[in-house]
Amino acid sequence: MAMVVTPLLMGLFGAWLDGRLGTGWVFAALFATLGVIGAVVSAYYRYEARMAQHDEGKPWTRRARQADERVS
Repeated sequence: MAMVVTPLLMGLFGAWLDGRLGTGWVFAALFATLGVIGAVVSAYYRYEARMAQHDEGKPWTRRARQADERVS
């Protein structure tokens, strides 16, 4: 849902701003693009956090954790 709503709201805000300033479609495209980038980055970091939580304590993560402890 966030992948659709965020760019849509940002694009609508940009369109409103374009209407107020008379700048064509510049701000609508800019804000919609920023919304897409923000949604993708947010999804990536949420995915990484969920996978780290899911993999916690699994056999394939023990070796990496032990190697990190020896280095420190």
